[in-house]
Amino acid sequence: MNFFALAAILTAIGMWVLARYVRHGKTTEARESVTRLATSAADFYNRSDATQPMGAAPQAVHAMRHFPPASRAAVPEDPLSVRGKKYQSNSADWATSPWRDLGFSIVQPQCYQYTFEAAGAGATAKASVRAEGDLDGDGTRSKYELTVVPDASLTAVVAKDVDRTDPEE
Repeated sequence: MNFFALAAILTAIGMWVLARYVRHGKTTEARESVTRLATSAADFYNRSDATQPMGAAPQAVHAMRHFPPASRAAVPEDPLSVRGKKYQSNSADWATSPWRDLGFSIVQPQCYQYTFEAAGAGATAKASVRAEGDLDGDGTRSKYELTVVPDASLTAVVAKDVDRTDPEE
């Protein structure tokens, strides 16, 4: 009898560890994607001088640095598409700005909904990348967000840490 009780306890612990491992593996998608998007947004901002008029003073050119426009819709648009399941995006989902400008797309099924927000120019510019998902389908969404802002020299800097809310929810 003790053997069966021990086996049941070990099985329950093993199932919990496996479920946690699977959820943690899915959170890797969000962390890596927001980091990649934020880095691309910083590069876009720093390279946006190339779109300014020739012969302008460097300070004037830097004052016009900007991020790509904010996304009009999240990918996927419906948050229920990633509620306890994966969403298979297609190339059309990523064909518009800002995704195209940032060179970002996901070809494998995704567990998160992605948005990109940007505003301002020069020193007042700010961009934010967000991934939201509901891994267990209980209606509580996990959120991963990373911001990009210019420093004193008007060079875009990605925040050091991803802001996480209910990361394995």
